[in-house]
Amino acid sequence: MRTLTREDFGEWCKARGLESVDREWPYYRDADHHSFLVKLPDCPSRVLALARWCFPSNKGPSFEGAMVWLRDWGIWNEGDEEMGMRVIGQMRAALGESRELTEAPGHIFSEKEFVDARAFWTLPMILGWDAILFPEKRDYFVFSSHDEVVCFVARGRQTYTDLLEQLKTWEPEESAWYFR
Repeated sequence: MRTLTREDFGEWCKARGLESVDREWPYYRDADHHSFLVKLPDCPSRVLALARWCFPSNKGPSFEGAMVWLRDWGIWNEGDEEMGMRVIGQMRAALGESRELTEAPGHIFSEKEFVDARAFWTLPMILGWDAILFPEKRDYFVFSSHDEVVCFVARGRQTYTDLLEQLKTWEPEESAWYFR
């Protein structure tokens, strides 16, 4: 795992055809808004399953890498936030990152780090933090919100249609919620 600072995030986005508003709300430059959302399930095991389905290959062997951007935390009560920060801090330390999350909230995972990428993506969904998953070499990203929705944003209509079909069992709702 490598990490990205807030300053690095803008450049990382530009290299992938993304723009970002205040380094927090990326969108595809020169593209229509193609997005839908899925409500976060109440059952923890279903949250875990939905987190897995956010990756292009939810089985792992063809994982090409990803970036997980932790956008916002500190939303809930102090005890839950402290526990979440402790877990994230220990996960980061285990992978060689000693800086605080505030200094480097982006996490880049190689094709050999699928389990780590899933862990860093799933934890914010469980904790109710805002996070964005950017699968490598894919034309979509996923925003998990503390508002208990997961929003898929596609670069083009075909990717959007394909994602809707793949996720139909999750009862996706066509919505421009992300672009509000």
